[in-house]
Amino acid sequence: MLNANAFTIRPAQKSDEPTLAWLAALSSRPTVARPALIGDIDGIPAAAISLVDGRVVADPFRPTSALCADLRLHRSGWRAPAGRDAARKRVQALVPFLV
Repeated sequence: MLNANAFTIRPAQKSDEPTLAWLAALSSRPTVARPALIGDIDGIPAAAISLVDGRVVADPFRPTSALCADLRLHRSGWRAPAGRDAARKRVQALVPFLV
């Protein structure tokens, strides 16, 4: 199992098309659609998730289960600042003088 700080997650750029195709070929699946997120382990791409449909492709020769779970969390918006802003607005509506 990987530590949470053992990998990085970044948005896929246009220049990452070959990387997405490579990960798809490794996992014997179609290439994920962009926009997408790519997870790197030790600076090497190991998994990717499409933000459009949630499909994941991962390197089957590396331990990617924790990375794939984190990619899914990122896609769901669990860590998105917009979620915090929405919560802040709900609190402001209830108690406007506190926030």
